[in-house]
Amino acid sequence: MGKVKAAVAPIKGPSFVQSATSVSPTAPASAGPEAPKNGCQIVDVKQVVVDPSDKATAIHVWALGVISVIGGQFYGWNESFKFGFLPYFITQLLMGVAYIIYVSCISEVGGKVPGGSYGLARAVLGFYPGYILSCLEVLEYTSYASVAVLYVTDFVTTHLKMNSQYQPLVWLLFYAICISFVESRGKYMWRCMLFLLAASLLPGILFIFGSLPYVDFKKNAVLHNFYNDDTTWATGTISTAFFGILPSTTVGFAGVESLTVVTGFVKDPAVAVPKGTVAAVWTLFVSNVAMVLVLASLPPGLEIIATDEFCLNRGLYLGMGFTSRVAEWIMIPAQIGTAVGFSIPYARLTQAMADSNLLPAWLGLRGQQTTLRAMIVASAFGYCLCFVSFYSPMFKMTLQNISIVAGMMSYMGQTMGFVMLRTSYKIETKGYKSPYGLVGAYYVFLVFFCVIVSIAGGFQMDKGIAIVSTIGFILILTAYYVLVCRKVQTVSKEEYQSIFKFSVMKFNKSRSKKSKKRTSNTSQTSRASLVTTARLLFPKKSKVGSSIMSGK
Repeated sequence: MGKVKAAVAPIKGPSFVQSATSVSPTAPASAGPEAPKNGCQIVDVKQVVVDPSDKATAIHVWALGVISVIGGQFYGWNESFKFGFLPYFITQLLMGVAYIIYVSCISEVGGKVPGGSYGLARAVLGFYPGYILSCLEVLEYTSYASVAVLYVTDFVTTHLKMNSQYQPLVWLLFYAICISFVESRGKYMWRCMLFLLAASLLPGILFIFGSLPYVDFKKNAVLHNFYNDDTTWATGTISTAFFGILPSTTVGFAGVESLTVVTGFVKDPAVAVPKGTVAAVWTLFVSNVAMVLVLASLPPGLEIIATDEFCLNRGLYLGMGFTSRVAEWIMIPAQIGTAVGFSIPYARLTQAMADSNLLPAWLGLRGQQTTLRAMIVASAFGYCLCFVSFYSPMFKMTLQNISIVAGMMSYMGQTMGFVMLRTSYKIETKGYKSPYGLVGAYYVFLVFFCVIVSIAGGFQMDKGIAIVSTIGFILILTAYYVLVCRKVQTVSKEEYQSIFKFSVMKFNKSRSKKSKKRTSNTSQTSRASLVTTARLLFPKKSKVGSSIMSGK
């Protein structure tokens, strides 16, 4: 990504309170907020300096977002067609709209604080929530990358007839290649990303346009009852046809929000990141809807298509004449892109947390000049996930659900940050502004909460492994935070300025509310005094007295 320089040094000045965003007013209390004290140290974390020729543009940001996610649209989700076209299509639309709105929300607020979504969580929600949400994001991105690594490795070893015991070595080679590629000069890497984007989009484009001569939506997109020749567009219950299939609708979008973390490597990030991120999520939405409509319209019908292991194979055979083996090979670049794409944000997040003293010091990550070591550490965690998945088939089956749960919790936290910036702090928006407002944010909250319920509620038949694993992860992180991080965590000078600014805004809003309440109480007291005086001065039957006492 180019040569960079970074340093961490303490700054002389006030310390931080233990609570991230709470501010104690000076004496007297009405004077206003003061700098927090009796907490973590403020440090000067110099911004990473990247050569201008190595920085990404909005097009590169868009490419990275599509590359990271598009592979999830190529397999697995067609199983949900067993409940009919309408349940899956409607659920897919609900999820797609939720991601579009969510990306708009975080694109608006991502530039309001240093560090993107990580800085937003710490500055607005607080140190502990920010720590947990950041760890969940790292878990999400490393898990998705691990799923891609497992997929590619299993595919390659199977087709090359290699012994499965060699898979751990293939994982190691895969991660090494990804790290070497991402840590190369940005001006070369971003150009290669565009070629990888073209290769990743190719299967979907060939599938959609090649299949068009064979589509018959009215005939094929319905379920047939072969006993009485009846047809139906939907079957099942809310448990099976909504909560049961809801997580499968996330695979076409999950992770696109990671672009808000890579601001340090982008030219004019306040403009390029929102522009590229919004373009990426809309590209994924159009691609996903087109694939669902085309696949549902292909012969021989949903009953058979729902059982296909690779949902694009049938269309690629009909339209392009590809054998299943060729079709599966051309999907590999998209899976490689997933692993490569997610390695950038999880390395950035890991480095940011290390610079805040939120990771063990023995890792040696704090103040690194590049993200290389952070990427190696985070990739090692992903490698461990691959190992557990290799020896535990049940864990492997639920690894994607673990990623989804972690992601949904993180999304809800970031959406809450957006709501707080729109309400509690009322930040003036410069640049991109979400057109969906608070109503859209509440919709996002509802949809993502339903996803968590669909996994935690047992609708995925995973014996609770996904939700228990995630909760266990959070409990371990909480214990580490309480015992270690809370005593040694730091904030950068830029974070300090943001947190103090938000504290002032929150204090002023609270004082304004109290002032309005005091004015209202004074008005009511004056009114009551006027009525009492009127009773003393005027007789009970006096029209004037009655008029005053009635408030007319």
